Order: sequence, then structure tokens, then C-alpha cells
Amino acid sequence: MMDAQTILIVDDDPTIRLMTSAGLGKQGYQTVLATDVDTAIEQVISASPDLVLASVSLAERDGFDFIEAVRAGSAGTVNQDKPILVLTALSDVTSINRAFAAGATDFITKPVNLTILAERVKYSLAAAARATALRDAQMEQASACRMARLGFWRLDLTTSALSWSDGAEAILGCARLPDTREALISLTAGHDSYRLEEALNTAAADHQGVDVEITLHLGGAQPAIIRLQSEVRTEKSTLIGAFQDVTALREFEYRAYYLSEHDELTDLPHRRLFKSLFNERVANAAYTAWSITVIDITGLFRVNALLGIAAGDQVVAAFAQRLRQSLGADDLIARLEADTFAVASPVDDRERLMERHHQWLAPLARSHSIAGQELFTDFSAGASLYPDDATDADVLIRNAQLAQQFNRARRDRRRVILYQDTEAFDDTGLLGLENDIRKALAHHQFFLVYQLQQALTSGEFTGAEALLRWHHPVHGIVSPGQFIPMLEENGLIIEVGEWVIESVCRQLAIWQRAGVTVAMGVNLSAKQFEQDNLAERIMEIASHHGIDPGALELEITENMAMRNPKAALRALQQLRSAGFRLAMDDFGTGQASYEYLLRFPINTIKIDRMFITSVAENRRNRAVIRSITSLALGLGLLTIAEGVETERQHDYLDALDVDEVQGFLISQPVDADHCFSLLQKKASRRGNAAGI
Repeated sequence: MMDAQTILIVDDDPTIRLMTSAGLGKQGYQTVLATDVDTAIEQVISASPDLVLASVSLAERDGFDFIEAVRAGSAGTVNQDKPILVLTALSDVTSINRAFAAGATDFITKPVNLTILAERVKYSLAAAARATALRDAQMEQASACRMARLGFWRLDLTTSALSWSDGAEAILGCARLPDTREALISLTAGHDSYRLEEALNTAAADHQGVDVEITLHLGGAQPAIIRLQSEVRTEKSTLIGAFQDVTALREFEYRAYYLSEHDELTDLPHRRLFKSLFNERVANAAYTAWSITVIDITGLFRVNALLGIAAGDQVVAAFAQRLRQSLGADDLIARLEADTFAVASPVDDRERLMERHHQWLAPLARSHSIAGQELFTDFSAGASLYPDDATDADVLIRNAQLAQQFNRARRDRRRVILYQDTEAFDDTGLLGLENDIRKALAHHQFFLVYQLQQALTSGEFTGAEALLRWHHPVHGIVSPGQFIPMLEENGLIIEVGEWVIESVCRQLAIWQRAGVTVAMGVNLSAKQFEQDNLAERIMEIASHHGIDPGALELEITENMAMRNPKAALRALQQLRSAGFRLAMDDFGTGQASYEYLLRFPINTIKIDRMFITSVAENRRNRAVIRSITSLALGLGLLTIAEGVETERQHDYLDALDVDEVQGFLISQPVDADHCFSLLQKKASRRGNAAGI
């Protein structure tokens, strides 16, 4: 049952007070009484009535004084908007006007008709409740707008007058906002002014809405980035829209992008940014020839083991600094891996190429003072040439790495060796790999290993990833980093990729018949992904082995998806419609925008090991991982962290809300029988698997 509403009756006539109180009491209202202004104000403060009936004619101070005092806050700000009904004579028009001017809500004529009074009171209370609800809603809206840094604008298309919502100056941190269309455009930075002018002209002429993001110089220390939006104009000469200050959001996005593109320890670009910058330099055509050199620090793991990781980091940082000091402004430097750097240098004199390399490589061999000790850092280097060896940045880096590896393996190691010279120095036989790989599939040299994935909440194995390996009859197990690019380059990756899917489905069918069901991740290559009949072909293979498509999780990388986002979206939709699960691999190293991530029908995000390696020591990596898991949670996606090797990494990832982990801590890649044995145990403690 609702509490009775309270009405304060202010009148110095005892008969009117008694009659009015009795009449309202019969209608279920509680009443409190006052005979003068001072008592009435005290009653408003103490009783906080829902409505006040006040007579105009009171002793000493009249009812007008009472109304003005309440509206001025004498009874407290909480009571300033209480509905006040004035009791006055029928013919006293002057008093009625004065009462409304003072802030009265309504009036009741004397003598009082109790029936009419009850109705007027009822409707006044209802109106007051609506006004309160509206005021609360407006306050909530205003608060939400302030928090979202959101406001409104209005442009008169005839006069070009521009107005802004209350508080817009505070949101944008300026004393005054432009009051005309021209003033707004004049404060807009650079090319943004042309885009803004075009957007406003189009909205005015073609009945289209505005949606433009601009940078405004409003007199503050930093410019503001705001987004202007409007619906299609409905009024002939007026455009009404909203604005939002997105400065902080864009700064966060830039910072997150910078962190994903640069190495925190050395502040050097990662591989992707290095390739992008290299392609820009080549396109600029200032130089027609370039060299890409890969430099690998020898024995960094020994420094880490003997002096600690911090000492190893100092070696890497000092090595990077030496590189910067030795190279010129036209050179590009990147950190490819923990102990591997890449340098792109313009070649202006082929005859002096090796001489110049020796000049800038020589300082790298000098000693460093680390942890109070003098340490010498040895290294091996290899270089490839653009356009002689290749024109693609990935291939150039790979060729330079091959040259570096050949150089490192030689007894008479040189300071640097060119890829095109490796044949002359090849005493390992590895150059024959490119020929041998063409026979590997027919000779059954490829095989699969499986790396398990574990849920952080339950500790159970939830899936596995199938990994391709090559057992060379002479060289033994060849690194996937060496032979996968070869398969991509010679086109065999499609045939080998289909063999992988066939083998995975066959293995899943064997396990299912033995009572073990598990989801299996399979990597798709870029060339496979571009096949028009990919979904059809994989469905045929899965159906042949009696495998539910949902048991296969097909993995693509960000860069694969972003080569042609529209085509990728169509291909992913076909695969998803066929029932396959989809995962975005190496997430955080590519260039997928949030827009496409929202549109791609993926199930899983696999966080690249680049962010996992230093998650315990690197606050930036943790910030990136947290942003990825928050994004995944909002989109309903699963997150898997790759390359988990230590307990500390595991614990940090658990705290950062990663769903599943994969890496040597959980399980090394193992053969099918070993994997089946582990899956049968349904291990719930990662310690059982860590010693594999």
C-alpha cells in the first residue's frame, strides 16, 4: 500500500483551514497546517509536503512572500519545485497574476468548493510527478552526455548561424565555441576543413545526413577531435545534429596501435610495420636498389641464464642503440624476434655494398658493460637485395634470414654474407631444400603433430591445433619457418594444405570411434583461402570421414583477411554457413580494423605469442591483451593465448580474462598416439601436462 501524500495548508482563517483539512483528509491525504509564512517555511522543511495550498492573504507577510521564499530556496533546494496552489478571491485577477509571477503552480478560488479542490489537487500532484520524472530523465541524459562527451548543435542554413547545447564549451574544454558555419570551418585543421565544408554542403543540398570527424583548434593546449553527425534534415532551413569529443578515444587507439607495432624494449618497429615502411620507401623511388640485412645476436640465451633476463634486455637495448648510431636517416631498423634485428638500407653504389655493411656492422662487435661486467656480443648477419633477389618484403626477409643462418653455420663465419652468394658457400646442403620439398608429399615425408589447448577455468583440454612438420631424409626435422614459405612460393601449399585437412579428419574419425571428441584447429594458407570452392572441398573431406564441420576450427591470420576484406568476408561467411568454426590467428600483429572484426563471422581470437612472451614483465603487453579480451567478451568470442611457456605467463593471462592457453607449459606438439592418451586422461591440472 502506498503512503498517503502530504499537503500543507497555509491560511490564517481557522474555518478554512479546518474545512479544507477535513475535506482533503476524506480523500486520503495527510495534512499539516500553518498560519503564517515563517511557520509554513518550517513545515516545508520538516514535513516536505507533496503539495502546498497557500492563501494570498496572510498576517504580516503575505502568500506572495511565501511563494518567493520557497522558490528562492529558503525551504531547501529539494523543495524549490514543490507545487504551490494559491487560494484567492474569484475577482482578484491582479493577485492571481502576481502569484503566477512569484512562482505559483495553480490557483483555487474562494469560497473553496471541496470537490473541485480535490480534483485540482489530484491533477497538480500528477503534473508535478510528471515534471519530476522529466527533470530526472533530463538530468540523467545530461549526465550521460557529459560522461560520453556528447552534445548537440544546430545550424541555420539561411544565416549560417551555429548554436551549441548547454555545457558544450565544458565538454570541449574551451571558453567559446564558433557561432557561425564559417567560423567552425576556419578553426578546422588542414584537409579536415575541406571535408567538413563538403559534408555540410552535401547535407544542405542533397538532403543527406552529416557524418564527419574533424580536428578543431579551440585555443587549448591540444586540438580537439570531434565527430559531427546528423540525420537527414527535416526542416527546410535548419540542420540539427550531435557532436562527440573523441580525442581521448583516438589517443587510446593510437597508443594501442603504437604498442602493437613497436617493441617496448627498443622502441623499434615490429616486422609488419618494418615491411610497410620498406614498401613505402621503395614506392617513393628515391633509390632503385635496397638491401635487407638480418642480424642475429649469438648466445643471448646464455646471458639470460647466467646474469638474468634483465641483463639480457640490457644487451638487446644496447645492441639496438648501437645500430641506430651506426646507421643513417634513410635506413630502417626493426626487431624481428627476441635476438634478431632487420635493417633496410638504400644501395647507391653496388661496388661498395659490402664495404658499407662492414662499416656499420663493426661497432656492433664492441663490448658492453652489463651488470658490472664487460660482455662481448657476437652476431651473424645475412643480406638480400632488392630487386635482384626478390621484390616482396617477406621474401627478402626470408632470404636474408637464410643467408644469416648459412653464415652462422659456417666455420669461417664472415661479418655478413649475401643471399645470392650462399650457393658458393653452401657446405650444408640446405640449399637443396627447395628442390627436395617438391618430392616430400609423394615420399610421405610430411607428418602432423598436435598441440593441446587448455581452459583456464576448468584446467581441461578443450581442443588441439594440428601442426605440419617435415622429416627430411638427410637434414632431419626442418623448421616450419623454412619450408612453409617455400610451399607458399612454389604453389604446393594448396596440395599440402588439402593433405593436412584430410589427415586431420581421418585422425578425428579414429578418435571419435574410440570415444574421444575434440575440436581441432587447422591453419589455412593465404592461397587456400583464396580458392572459390574452399568451403565445398573441406565439407567433402569432412563428410567423407563422417566428421561434423563444427569439430574443425579453421584458422586464418589478420593479414590474410585484410588483403581483400570484402572477399575475405564472403569466404568466411561461406565457411561459417557450412558449419565450420573460424579463428583469427596471430591477432594483434595484423591490420584488422574493429569494423571488420565486427563483421567477420569468427568464433575465436588467438592472441599472438609476441604479446605473451613478456606479459609478466611488460605492462604495455598486458594493456594490449586486456583490450583484446574485453573486445572478445563484448563480441562473444573465445580467446586463446599462444606460446605460453611459464607459470607466471599462465597466471597473468588468467588474471587478464583469457579463456584458453596453448604452449609448451601445457603441452609440446606431440604425435597422434600421445595426444590421444592425454585427451583420454582429461587432465584437469596443467601440471600433469607440463612435463611432456
